[in-house]
Amino acid sequence: MFGSQTAEIAAVYSMSPTKISDAAKASTQADSALSGLMHLGLSSEGVSSLSGLGGLLLSNYADNQGDVSQALTSLGLDNNITFPTKSAVSLNITTQSGSVVHLNLTRQSDGIAVELTTEGGKASNDEAAEIAKLGNAFQSALNGLSEKPPRMDVSGLTQFDSSLIKSVDLKTDLSRGDLSQQSLNFHADGSERWIGYQDNNFSLKMTSDTSNPSLVGNAAEQQAALNAWDSKFDKARRDGHGDSDQMAMLKSAFHALNKTQPKESSKASSTGAIQMGGDGKVQIRGLSDFSLSLTETEKAINPYRMDEKESFAYQASQSTQESTSHDGSLSVKQTLHTHLTASWYQALDPATPLSLNSSKNSQNYLYHTVDNEETNATTFNYNAKGFLTSIGNHTQVNNVETVRKYVLGELVDKTITPEKYERNNLLNMSKDK
Repeated sequence: MFGSQTAEIAAVYSMSPTKISDAAKASTQADSALSGLMHLGLSSEGVSSLSGLGGLLLSNYADNQGDVSQALTSLGLDNNITFPTKSAVSLNITTQSGSVVHLNLTRQSDGIAVELTTEGGKASNDEAAEIAKLGNAFQSALNGLSEKPPRMDVSGLTQFDSSLIKSVDLKTDLSRGDLSQQSLNFHADGSERWIGYQDNNFSLKMTSDTSNPSLVGNAAEQQAALNAWDSKFDKARRDGHGDSDQMAMLKSAFHALNKTQPKESSKASSTGAIQMGGDGKVQIRGLSDFSLSLTETEKAINPYRMDEKESFAYQASQSTQESTSHDGSLSVKQTLHTHLTASWYQALDPATPLSLNSSKNSQNYLYHTVDNEETNATTFNYNAKGFLTSIGNHTQVNNVETVRKYVLGELVDKTITPEKYERNNLLNMSKDK
């Protein structure tokens, strides 16, 4: 669920700046620092207009856990400015003691409103201090979304002390009329992290299962695994002619969700994939299991042939399964999977840019489609004593690229380039142990 479709965002949009402003005046609870930031927010567009407000309230939470409800209306101001968009932000922070901090902010046609409430009892001093530390991270996340092109900066929202904070949930929405233009849905707790993002150009979904810390390496091993995946992401973007800014957002989100508190362990391997533990037993070390998808919004740019689309879609995942036999032996299977589908246009003459229209004279181009899928499964087999006895690897590749050549609207050539193979390898280890 994204944007105004979520109950949290719908509830934030139901906040009325005018009504809240009148109530705040009646109770004389208006805060001058908040009022100043609200005046600044009225002159800007997007969720960044709310970032300073939320950052201030969170940063002050250690000193003031009281509820806040304040608004500033645009009516009657000298710099009365209206924008065709509205925005809403919902942040929920749950502590280990059971307190839940709700921060809701919205900018609408009649002004800006903010509410901060705490339910489930007062947070402890240590919990309140940890909540306050999230102020800058909250501000960075919203500011990144408002850049052009947008930037994903949620890493700070994952860097909390899990002995104090149970979970963090952030939802944002930027809408024009009844249509959502940009939405973010983020969650982090001790066992999982996930993010969903969409705007007019693409959507991004990603999950990371952090419930199995045995898979996670130390800082060097994590970084090696992240670098390896970054290379895969870059290759997919090149192969499918994807958008570099969108892939940068995927990589940023991937790092944020998959960087966990590093282990202080033995010296890292060069690949970050297999590590010899201090007890002499081989371990899989790298990243938590994850899944992700990036899908660009399809574009029909050729009025002469509307069935053709420019597109880019990429999925990747890592999954790990363990199975134990009756004799105590153990098998650990880790599967990596990637799938790319894409299509794009290329001019026949590089010196003549594409200018596709309904005329046959414009229909001189190459139309590429790719469908690349790869699965790599590695199985580690251990004896009852826990020592590695063999490593098996199965690789399956099924790639195909199709290029159609059109001259004056007629298909004159079609080339299909397949790449399909399977490979199996087995490495037996010493049986002396």
